[in-house]
Amino acid sequence: MLIQSLSDTALAVAYARALESDRPDALFNDPFARVLAGERGKAIYQQIQGDRSIGWFISARTVVLDELIRQEVQQNGVDTILNLAAGLDTRPYRMALPSDLQWIEVDLPPIFAYKQEKLLDAQSVCQLERVSIDLTNRQQRYNLLSQVNAAAKRVLVITEGFLVYLPPAQVSLLAGDLASQPTVTAWLSDFVSPLSVKIAQLRMSREAIAADVQLQFAPNNINQFFEHYGWQVKAARSLWHEAHRLKREVFFGKLARRLSPFKIQVALLHRSLPLSSAEGCHCRSQPLSSKNDG
Repeated sequence: MLIQSLSDTALAVAYARALESDRPDALFNDPFARVLAGERGKAIYQQIQGDRSIGWFISARTVVLDELIRQEVQQNGVDTILNLAAGLDTRPYRMALPSDLQWIEVDLPPIFAYKQEKLLDAQSVCQLERVSIDLTNRQQRYNLLSQVNAAAKRVLVITEGFLVYLPPAQVSLLAGDLASQPTVTAWLSDFVSPLSVKIAQLRMSREAIAADVQLQFAPNNINQFFEHYGWQVKAARSLWHEAHRLKREVFFGKLARRLSPFKIQVALLHRSLPLSSAEGCHCRSQPLSSKNDG
């Protein structure tokens, strides 16, 4: 059982990006993905039969998120990107971004120690900062959000591959905390339907793929879930349809495109009405001691 923690999944995701980058018809070029994945990422990818399980998904999700990030920066004036549970993402190194864009990665110390070692000689294209905190610690998270809010004009939050591992109550708290910060105006994330989560969890259990990785957050209706916390779905793109468009569709993709219970999508959320004072988190902000420059 190669996947012992959630952090191990990032290695397989990096290997999927490396495979896409190696294709003659590559949808994007990530020159850092292979060194980040390493032999362990390759082994995990092969164990989970990535070519038919996550390869298409990672390629499509990466392309869609890249497109929506560029849109928010170029058209909507985003000057700060806050990538929560950034893992082994390399967008600050590989995307064409404004040099004055502030990009903040947030994750646990071991992830960043590994990433710093592997990307020691790489140069980011924008202003990159890394902050090591436990995102499930609400006080630490709110302190960080308050600091980002004070320094930025328009913030885009990214939670790629993160929310599905949280219980719904945690996602609710996060949604409220994000909306309570006036400069946090947009939020990008991927979402999986309840049936898709059940099938994935069953496969992981039957094939002994992961030890303690649990898939938890799978809302039936994204807009209905998030509107209570001050968010509204601005755009939602089915990854089944995007995989078809990008010529990365797997053999059961045509059927999945027509069946809503198997929905897998990327959604862009924008702020709707301001929250009442009772709904947002108004914890007292404390200085962070774990902030490190990237």
